[in-house]
Amino acid sequence: MQPEEAAGDVVIVGAGLAGLATALGLHRKGVRSMVLESSPALRVSGFAFTAWKNAFRALDALGVGDKIRKQHLQAQALRIMSSTTGKMAEEVDLTVQGKGRDSLLQALVEELPRGTIRYSSKIVSIEEDGQATILQLADGSILRAKVLIGCDGINSVVARWLGLAKPSDSGRVAARGLAHFPDGHGFEPKFMQFIGRGFRSGMRPCNETDIYWFFTWTPFENEALSVIERSEMNDDILAVPLRFRSPFSLLTASICKGNVCVAGDALHPMTPDLAQGGCSALEDAVVLARCLGKAILKESARRGGTKKQRIEAGLSDRDDVANMQPKEHATGAVDIVIVGAGLAGLATALGLHRKGVRSLVLESSLALRASGFAFTTWKNAFRALDALGVGDKIRKQHLQIQALRVFSSSTGETVKEMDLTVTVQGRREPHEIRCVRRDLLLQTLAEELPAGTIRYSSKIVSIEEDGSSVKVLQLADGSVLRAKVLIGCDGINSVVAKWLGLAKPSYSGRTAARGLAHYPDGHGFEPKFLQFIGHGFRSGMLPCNETDIYWFFTWTPSENDKGVDESAAKMKQFVLSKLRGSRVPEEASAVIERSEMTDVLAAPLRFRSPFSLMTASISKGNVCVAGDALHPMTPDLGQGGCSALEDGVTLARCLGEAILAAGGGGAEKERIEAGLREYASIRRWRSVELVATAYVVGFVQQSHNAIVSFLRDRFLSGALARRLLKMADYDCGTLLC
Repeated sequence: MQPEEAAGDVVIVGAGLAGLATALGLHRKGVRSMVLESSPALRVSGFAFTAWKNAFRALDALGVGDKIRKQHLQAQALRIMSSTTGKMAEEVDLTVQGKGRDSLLQALVEELPRGTIRYSSKIVSIEEDGQATILQLADGSILRAKVLIGCDGINSVVARWLGLAKPSDSGRVAARGLAHFPDGHGFEPKFMQFIGRGFRSGMRPCNETDIYWFFTWTPFENEALSVIERSEMNDDILAVPLRFRSPFSLLTASICKGNVCVAGDALHPMTPDLAQGGCSALEDAVVLARCLGKAILKESARRGGTKKQRIEAGLSDRDDVANMQPKEHATGAVDIVIVGAGLAGLATALGLHRKGVRSLVLESSLALRASGFAFTTWKNAFRALDALGVGDKIRKQHLQIQALRVFSSSTGETVKEMDLTVTVQGRREPHEIRCVRRDLLLQTLAEELPAGTIRYSSKIVSIEEDGSSVKVLQLADGSVLRAKVLIGCDGINSVVAKWLGLAKPSYSGRTAARGLAHYPDGHGFEPKFLQFIGHGFRSGMLPCNETDIYWFFTWTPSENDKGVDESAAKMKQFVLSKLRGSRVPEEASAVIERSEMTDVLAAPLRFRSPFSLMTASISKGNVCVAGDALHPMTPDLGQGGCSALEDGVTLARCLGEAILAAGGGGAEKERIEAGLREYASIRRWRSVELVATAYVVGFVQQSHNAIVSFLRDRFLSGALARRLLKMADYDCGTLLC
């Protein structure tokens, strides 16, 4: 017998809709789980299912509703036909989508941390030892679980252990199938049903190419049900007997017992006549994740006792899905207002949303702004993105950089090259660097937020107090908002930072131009980060994906440079002339030449003095700042966007825990202020170090001074490159305390 494994707090049996949705709901709450799946891969029996409004409410609560909507057609009508007369019995306008089960399962899996699902793991027995539930698996291994959730379908091992009644045979059989039309099916987006003559049938489009159909009937005595039961699913048709658990048995059934419960078909197998099997499984998951998550995280003031007692109380809760969304207070004041829908603002809002705390993001522009085109996303940023639940989604859209190569612009020689794929001594994992398109990242963060979180065309012109802790915000359109918490993520010219009294950002004496070169047929460049330093400028280029190359160029302007920033065309030619006047490889000039004139941006580089940040009021009462509103810096470390993501996770954790700690003592106002002070203490010295290091690195790398150039090319380049990587080797933590 193999030794026992400690599986962690929560083990979920079954990687179907209920199991994966429960795991995702817990993940959104910051609770980790392990999903055991008996098959070697995801199973998609049933081909598709009808997703009604209740299912989409659950999917929206899990943060994947819009992703699923984009993949499937919305049915416009339900048409019921008599199979006996051929006449239409009823037609109803409706809002419903036929959903491919495989695409939904995959969407749920993509949102989960890697390693959550353990395949080929079939449970054969369940035992108890007084403290944990012991699971014996078919491969001989043993797991110990503090919480066991059975989402293992109609033949659930967990339901049997709980003593639930065996599902009954309805006397009917269903066949289901999927018809594929590669060139498009041409059917209207309507749900067609045919009733009568001893059967019930229907068909509905999933998308432009797939039609799902079903057929249910009561077999005659000479039809062998055993033959159907032994039928296996092929690529197109599945036939199964229809079973259900008696509703009378569920009235008194042990849905949960101690630290064990069931959900989905393990709880309520039903006939498909309402098309609610998959929908109700999603409902179960949201309710279960909320109740169990609250218990584990101590979010309920009425729950004292040990963790075991809280978990058992959480599993016995009854609630409805609508309560998953936080409620607004009756006072009319918005609890949390975040100013600015940039990286810091959206990351903070998403972190709070993952904690179950609602916020409002005010953005002065008409839509999301993606100035800067792209940014270098280091390991510390991906740790933050993973904490927010979007890391893998961003990874799939961008290439991983394999090496960092630093050239001298004066000599043309390679002064330093580092392999970024190997694990360096003292590190547990290799570096991870990708050049992420800013528009894609902002869009990804925005898609994960509840609808209505971002309010565009909302520019703050003044901040006042009403004598209490509430901040009164006057907007440019004349409207007024009252906020219990105000977070400034409004960039380098932050109104909130000014209100806090932070020092005005200083001009570094340098300017930066940035651009994006697009190659529709592929650029063919290796996934390497190329940097060119010295000769009075600092430049670099790296691929975002197979078609886009991001580049930057920083320099110290002189009297001879006047007028270059008057247009993108002049700026582009200025950069090309600088590069061609040095020993930078021609391939770098070719990338900039390729950039459209509209794809060039130039701006002076400013930073907030690190000395001023040592004593600055990063937070004051219920107001704080994050991102460029806190620590504008020169781009020489490539850490501006990365540190904004760090801020977002840290702030969401500190503030979220303060708001949710209703049983932790003290008034809400005091807890909020303490949470913001904790955030400020964590981010202050990290910000000081980043701003100061970026300034020094830029000065040394760009310098045209003969002595500095000699020292840099001969001795300092390696040290600077290592420092760059060291600053990226930072972990802001998760959304949990």
